[in-house]
Amino acid sequence: MQLNAITRKSALPALLLLVVIVVATMIRCAHAPFGVELATSPYGESGATLFLAALLFLAVGVVMGKTTPRSGLVNGYCTLAIPLYGVIACGIFVAPSTLVAASASLCFALAINLLLISLHRADDKDSVFFAAILLGLMVPLYPPAIVLVGVLPIAILTLALSARQIILMVAGYALPLLATSYVFWYMGNGFWDAAINIFELLQRSHTAPIDHIPYLAIAIVAAVAVILIWGGIYAVAHPDKMFRLARVRRSLLLFVWITVLALTMLFIPACDITLIAIIAVPLATLLTFALNILPNNHSTIAYWLLLLLFIVHLFVE
Repeated sequence: MQLNAITRKSALPALLLLVVIVVATMIRCAHAPFGVELATSPYGESGATLFLAALLFLAVGVVMGKTTPRSGLVNGYCTLAIPLYGVIACGIFVAPSTLVAASASLCFALAINLLLISLHRADDKDSVFFAAILLGLMVPLYPPAIVLVGVLPIAILTLALSARQIILMVAGYALPLLATSYVFWYMGNGFWDAAINIFELLQRSHTAPIDHIPYLAIAIVAAVAVILIWGGIYAVAHPDKMFRLARVRRSLLLFVWITVLALTMLFIPACDITLIAIIAVPLATLLTFALNILPNNHSTIAYWLLLLLFIVHLFVE
C-alpha cells in the first residue's frame, strides 16, 4: 500500500496505529523489560503509572498531528508524524520513568507547536510566552532539559520576534523555576534551594553498567539516520518549490537546530534514555519531511521497514 494513501486522508488510522504502538510498548515494559531499562531502573513501574504515561504519549501524538502540517514542511495534510513519534519514542528504549519521559515529551511538543503558531502570526504574544513556560517546566521534570534554554535565541532569530515577545519569552522561561523556588521557600527552605538541587542533579551520573543494547534498537536508530540523510540529500538535489517560502525555510531551520540542541543533552552526566522520548518530538517532524520529499515508492519502503523493525524489537532483546 502506498504511503500517500495511508497518511493523506484521515488522522484516525495514524492515531489507531499509535495506540497499538504505545499499548504494545507498555505491555512489554511491564512484563518483559530489556536489560538496558533495568540497568537504570531495577524496579518495575506500577500499572497506573504506565497507564498515565500511555495517555500522555497519545496526547503527544495528537499534538504532532497538528504540528507537522503547521510547520509547512509537508505538502498538504499529513498524519505520518503521529506513528513515527511512537516508533522513535517507544521503539528504541523505554525510559527509567515512563511518566517523566512522557510528561517532558508532551511539554516539548506543545512548546514547539506554540512557537510555530507565532511563525504564522507575527504579532502574537501569548504563544511565545506559554511556549517558554513549557520549556522552563521541563527543567524540574528532567534537569538535563536545561540545555533547551537555547531554543529561546534560536526562536528569536528564526521567528523574527519583537522586543516585547523576547521579554515575554525570557519571563515565561524563568516563571516555573521562580514558582518552584517560592514553594521551597514557603516550606521553610532557602529560596535558591530549588536551583541548587537542579544543579546537583545535573552533575549526578545515572550511568549504570549495560551488558547488552538491543540490536533492533540500534537498527531503528540507524534507519532513522539513513532516512534523514537520504531525504536531506534528495532535498538539495531536487529542491521543491515550497522552499521558496521564507516561512518554510525558517521552520526547517528551527527544527534542525532544536534537534541538534536536544542532542547536546548527551554530554550532561545526568542524561539517560529519557532523552529518546524528548528528541522524538522534533525528529518525527524531520523524518516526516524526509519521507514526504522522497519518491513515494522509496518513502513507502522506508516507512514499512521502520514499522517492521519496531514489531521485531518488541520480541527480540
